[in-house]
Amino acid sequence: MLGKLEMIVGPMRSNKTAELLRRIETRRQYAKQCVLLLKPSADTKSAAGVVESRNPNGCGKMEAIEFPNSDPWTILPILASTEQQIGRRVECIAIDEGQFVADLFLFTKRLLHWGYDVIVSGLELDFRGMPFGEMIQLSWLVRIYAGNITELVAYCSCGAKALYPQRLVDGKPAPYDSPIIMAGDFYEPRCDEHFVLPGRPH
Repeated sequence: MLGKLEMIVGPMRSNKTAELLRRIETRRQYAKQCVLLLKPSADTKSAAGVVESRNPNGCGKMEAIEFPNSDPWTILPILASTEQQIGRRVECIAIDEGQFVADLFLFTKRLLHWGYDVIVSGLELDFRGMPFGEMIQLSWLVRIYAGNITELVAYCSCGAKALYPQRLVDGKPAPYDSPIIMAGDFYEPRCDEHFVLPGRPH
């Protein structure tokens, strides 16, 4: 039997990680499932080996298996070893900050073919307002594998629905030509009217 894919998407501060942790806890507590939580190394918003939500009313934080975001395939032997240790099959693989993961589409497709349910949380757009990683391509797998997409909402400081992650450097909007991934950067959700991208070519 093929697995099912759940996607949790939205801009910054829309509680994607909190929702991911809630679903993991629900599966573990009520369905008695074994869920493997994965974290790409590019995610630096929480400590190493931990996925943590900024929402104080959420599930807080959980231990996670950290892997190189350039090579998710290194997880496969860990998955096999985990199943051997617990003497049963892992039912679900959860991935936070999926936008950072290279080969996310093929990696997720392989897991689904092997019968694992997969939950992926992440941003669809980068700070330039462009598709981030393979998150948008992943939505094709939702249609094929009878999954679902949960679109979470964040709000701009003006009260309008936020569409974009606004990167700020020293309190000012980051220029278009800055790297996609920067250590120690800061984001806030912005609506279309208040999203600013200095140096945008078009």
